[in-house]
Amino acid sequence: MRRAEGRRRWPAAARLVWASVGTLVAALSFAACASPGPSGNATVSQVGGPAETNSTYPGALLFAKGYEKPDVTLVDTSGAPYDIATATSKQVTLVYFGYTHCPDLCPLNMFTAATAISKLPAADRTRVNVVFVTTDPARDTPLVIRTWLDHFDPVFVGLTGSITQIRQAEEEVGLPLSFAEHVPEAGGSYEVVHAGYVLAYSQDGLAHLEFPAEITPSQEAQDLANLLRHGWQG
Repeated sequence: MRRAEGRRRWPAAARLVWASVGTLVAALSFAACASPGPSGNATVSQVGGPAETNSTYPGALLFAKGYEKPDVTLVDTSGAPYDIATATSKQVTLVYFGYTHCPDLCPLNMFTAATAISKLPAADRTRVNVVFVTTDPARDTPLVIRTWLDHFDPVFVGLTGSITQIRQAEEEVGLPLSFAEHVPEAGGSYEVVHAGYVLAYSQDGLAHLEFPAEITPSQEAQDLANLLRHGWQG
């Protein structure tokens, strides 16, 4: 896996991002990302993910089955091909499908991940991968993705690809297919309806858990520590 040189750090810009999204937690609802889609997008009702919990992983939700990492090669922010399954083999990995123009869930989820990792012992921080896959490749160029992710952690991996590749990846990991939706009050702008949760992969290469947007950084840090020390405990 490609990693930025140097230690993980929490840039000052991340604090500014949090100032604008931190107050969303109490009022947050998956409905923001689950508005009715066009014909053929019935799976959007899954946007909130499963409801089952597991006391070993506070704040996380449990999938009925473990999802393998997507079998698709995308492109990272340096322009190099990146295969998630190969690059993160046998490692704890967080994978999130979102977009940089997202007004709420995406910056919140990335900030939570960065803050959770910062709470881990120094030796554990480099053992957690975070992979962001854009659902808006038309606007999210590699440079845009890299600049946005650097607000949270310069080590986070950013990926893009064609709409076909991205939807293939979403389907393989059990996510609802993302789609663009016009926003009348914003003129020619649009938002992207997408899953609002982070897939948490353990060392067995399977996502047994999701981290919803409501999870706290402390809960997520505890869950990551459990995965790092013990692997998946179903």
